[in-house]
Amino acid sequence: MSAELNGVLNSLSSKFEQLVSLYEKACVNLEKLQQDYRALTERKLELEAQLTKLEEKNKSLLITHAFTANDGSAEEATEKISRIVREIDKCITLLTK
Repeated sequence: MSAELNGVLNSLSSKFEQLVSLYEKACVNLEKLQQDYRALTERKLELEAQLTKLEEKNKSLLITHAFTANDGSAEEATEKISRIVREIDKCITLLTK
């Protein structure tokens, strides 16, 4: 019976060591996945900021193009936009008084 008990204990010990090994591998894998997640989250934020900037630039270019469609130059369009913005600022100032 003692040989049988030793066999069971050896089997349990072997299985326990395998379980510990699998646990350690899972911990290493989890750490790597967490690092990847952090890197991807940071990259996502960078890309979202870049997208916002590009959308604003696109909007500005569309407005500029709308003003230059009548054979005007981009500088003239920029001046028109600046003039309109100044007029809007003046209106806002008058409304807040």
